[in-house]
Parts: sequence; structure tokens; C-alpha cells
Amino acid sequence: MKKLICIPLCLSLFFTSCNDEDSETVIPAVSEIDADMRGDWTNTSVKRIYYSDTDTVMYADSVKRQAYFNFNGQRMTVTLPGSSDKDVWTYSFPDKNDSTFIQLHQDTVTTNYTVTALSDTAMVWVEERPWAGFPEEVPDEDKTTSRVGVYTWRFVRGK
Repeated sequence: MKKLICIPLCLSLFFTSCNDEDSETVIPAVSEIDADMRGDWTNTSVKRIYYSDTDTVMYADSVKRQAYFNFNGQRMTVTLPGSSDKDVWTYSFPDKNDSTFIQLHQDTVTTNYTVTALSDTAMVWVEERPWAGFPEEVPDEDKTTSRVGVYTWRFVRGK
């Protein structure tokens, strides 16, 4: 009789202790853009244009990049080639009337972008920074200030 009780008890423990810890909760998409951008992307370049108070171009440059981005519906994880370090941000589409507006959050930092193009293979984001300084690579005290810096981020699908 004890054997008959032990078998169902062991089976119930077996089935309750098994779970799939590798699976993550799927976050429902809030827009078509949100659904389409999920997965792996490579940021290939950033174009920077700085405008004066009179809307003339003060300075422009572009940088080739290779940074890997993964979007999972809530988190954006960024890694660089040859590095195991991960830069993790949360992202959201806070404006229900504008599905192209994406907001990134990390600790106390919030940045805003507009998704200007998205296909199966390519994506483009634009960020505007008021009173941005240039050139980007010099110390802050050596930068010239613009009325606005417009940054265009280009991505391709996959790693």
C-alpha cells in the first residue's frame, strides 16, 4: 500500500518541480513598430548634423559603427564586438497617438528617438539634442554649442 502512495507522490513532485526557466515572458506588442523591431539589429552608422540659431549647418560628420542591439519588447541590450559587457536599457512607446516615438530609460537617464524608417532588413532612428556640443570626440570644454544636434542612427537586421 505504501508503494502505491509513493508513486503518485513522486510523480506529483516531479511534475511540479519541472519548469522551463529559459523561457521569458512574452510582452505583447503595443504597435506594429514595436512588433517589427523586436530581435537582433546591428547599428552600422551614426550621422550627426549640428544647426545654428539661423538653421544653417554648423558642423556635420558621420561615424561607422558596429554595435549589436537586441529588442525584446521591454529591454534593449547593447553589446560591442569582442566584448561580453552588456549595456541594458528599458524602452517604451509612451505616446499612444505616435507609435514612432520611442523612449529609452537607464537609471536616471531618459533619451527620446523617432523611428523614421523600419523594414524587414533596416531601421532608422532620429534623435534631436538641444544645445548639443561638437565635435563629439573632444572634451566638453573644447566643444562648440549648436542650437540643435540631429543624430541619425542606422541599423540592419541581425548580427
